[in-house]
Amino acid sequence: MAKNDMKLTRKLFWIFGAAITPVVLFFVADVVIHQMRIQVSLPFGTPRLWGIAVLILSVLCGVALPILLRAGFQTRASRKRSVGIEEYTSLQVLLTVLSMVAALLACVAYLFLFPKLYLYGSVLAGLYGIYSSIPSRRKIASELRYYGLGEKGSH
Repeated sequence: MAKNDMKLTRKLFWIFGAAITPVVLFFVADVVIHQMRIQVSLPFGTPRLWGIAVLILSVLCGVALPILLRAGFQTRASRKRSVGIEEYTSLQVLLTVLSMVAALLACVAYLFLFPKLYLYGSVLAGLYGIYSSIPSRRKIASELRYYGLGEKGSH
């Protein structure tokens, strides 16, 4: 892997770490609240209504928008026939932030103990978002080569 590829990978790892920290802290707080048997109530509406809204937002942030953004980036890159490293990095950061929003929404669903369908759906969307945004050296190197930003012969 080229030196620039390593720097980018390290940068994206740091961004991922900084983004996932609030999610982990929120989840730990959720667990503590449930262990202490503290009842947390919704400000208004029903758990079902909130569950539907949170599920929709979780799927949007964790699955749909990242796919749409990647497809749009791919289309722009193929039309322009070149992509800057800054554009690629911005996309990766945006995808990471979106996935963490989905994970935070899953934590909200767990905090309020929404009906199981909405809770589990939100958790799955959040987990998928986190998994898809984990910076992998191999994935980043492959994408950089694909977009003409990395070394052709490196693995």
